Amino acid sequence: MFVRKKIDYYPITIILLVFAVDVGVFLLSPSLVIPIIWAIASLVVKGMICAWNHHHQHCTFFHRAPWANRAIELIMGLQTGIVGEAWVLHHTLGHHLNYLDQSKDESAWKDKHGRKMSHLVYSCKVSLMAYPLALRVGKRHPNSRRKLLQNIALTALVLALMLWINWINALIIFVLPMLVLYFMTIHVTYNHHAGLDTDDPYQATYNITNRWYNFFTCNLGYHTAHHIQCGRHWSELPQFHEEIKDKIPPHLFLEAKLPFVLLSKLEAALVRQRRKAFSSR
Repeated sequence: MFVRKKIDYYPITIILLVFAVDVGVFLLSPSLVIPIIWAIASLVVKGMICAWNHHHQHCTFFHRAPWANRAIELIMGLQTGIVGEAWVLHHTLGHHLNYLDQSKDESAWKDKHGRKMSHLVYSCKVSLMAYPLALRVGKRHPNSRRKLLQNIALTALVLALMLWINWINALIIFVLPMLVLYFMTIHVTYNHHAGLDTDDPYQATYNITNRWYNFFTCNLGYHTAHHIQCGRHWSELPQFHEEIKDKIPPHLFLEAKLPFVLLSKLEAALVRQRRKAFSSR
C-alpha cells in the first residue's frame, strides 16, 4: 500500500488542499486583503496540521515511499514551522525517552532549580531551544541529524524563493504563520505533563477523551497511550487507551476547551432534540 492506512487520507487530503490554497493565494491574490484573511482563517486548520505533523513523524503516512514522506514533511514544515525530522529528534528520540526525568527532558517543565516554570517561560524557553536540542540529540543519530539539516536548508531555500517572488505575500501566508504555529505548538505541550513529577508513566501525562478534540487532532488526547507505545498509529490509540485507562488516575483526565466543548454541547442538544422528536411521534 502507498498509504500506511486508508484513514491517513483524511489528514493528507486536508494538508494538500490547504497548501494548494496557500500557493494559489500567494501567486494570484490581487491585493493584500485576501492573503491576510486567508492567513488568519487558516490558522485553525494549520493548528490541526501541527498535531498531524507530530503523528506523521512518529508513524509516517506513506508506506515504503520515503520520497512522499519527505515531500509532505516539506509542506507541513511550511505550514507549521516544524520541519521533517525535528519532531523525531527533539520529541521521539529526546522527550519520549526523558520525560520522566526533568533533568534530561528536552521539553522540561522544571527550571534548573527544580521549580515548575510558568506557562509563558516554558513556551519561550522550549521555542528557543527546540532546534538546537534536536541537533544535539542528532549527534547520537547522525542519519536523522543529516535529514534535519537537509530539511532546514530546503525549507529555507523555498522560503527565500517565495520572498524573492513576492516578499509581502510570502511573509503573510508562510513566514508569520510558521512562527506563530511553531510557538503555539510548544505552548500547548505544557499542558501535557507540567506538574506531574513521577516515575510512573501512567501518572505522568494528562489526557483528553473528548471525541471532537480527538477527531480534529487525530487522537492527540490519548496521550498516556501515546507515551506508552509511541510507535502506534494514531488511529489505534483509542483502542489501546481502553486497555490501559484503569491504570490512569481520574485527575489526569481533563475537559476539552473551546471550541471542542461547545461542539460536544451542541451534539448533545441535537441528540436530545432528535430523541424528543422521535418519542413524540
